[in-house]
Amino acid sequence: MSEPREVYEAILGQLKSSRSRRSLEALYGVCKEHYEAGAVDFRIATIAKSGASRGVPSAQTIRNKTGEPYRAVIEAWQKLGRQKKKAIKARTAPSGEYDWVDEVNNKTHRFLILDLISKVRKLRSENKRFASIKKLEIDYRAGAEEESESRLPSLLSHEIDALKDAISEDSLKVRGWTKTERGSIKDQNGKVLLRNGFVDGIEKMLSLDISSKE
Repeated sequence: MSEPREVYEAILGQLKSSRSRRSLEALYGVCKEHYEAGAVDFRIATIAKSGASRGVPSAQTIRNKTGEPYRAVIEAWQKLGRQKKKAIKARTAPSGEYDWVDEVNNKTHRFLILDLISKVRKLRSENKRFASIKKLEIDYRAGAEEESESRLPSLLSHEIDALKDAISEDSLKVRGWTKTERGSIKDQNGKVLLRNGFVDGIEKMLSLDISSKE
């Protein structure tokens, strides 16, 4: 599969019109930001709407025969998004425990939930590993503290926002979900969607200074 950058550069070199080149550059930029934000919806209407104020052609223009270069770039990003989504889903729910996520209608929300579940599973695994340590040796040498901090996973700003949104009262209310005192999340029928400690684990992550330095 060709990478979006390769497709974009190949097509850009073939365009003669400076206006078309600017439009393609704007469209590529919007798709790149969309993907990096964790979104997986690369429908023509979505990209056209997102980039309307930045010089991205209208949805109808992209669908026209002359819009083939734009569609090729969008399709390349769409394939990359599907690949990433499948990889995350394979990591998070091999046992079918989270099959309910497929019932979430919004594709972007569904992707973010799967990404969040993946991070939580990773943290649980690390927590078990730390719990098995019987003897802890502390290095008081200069720089040891910085080295320890560097081992913490870093989160991008949109990942932090996704974690906050996952447990916010407003976000849960929209879906008809509720938090329990033991940190689980239930749906409107009282079914446990995320087990005890889920909310507590997210809050602990957010309390740490693990934001990306980039």
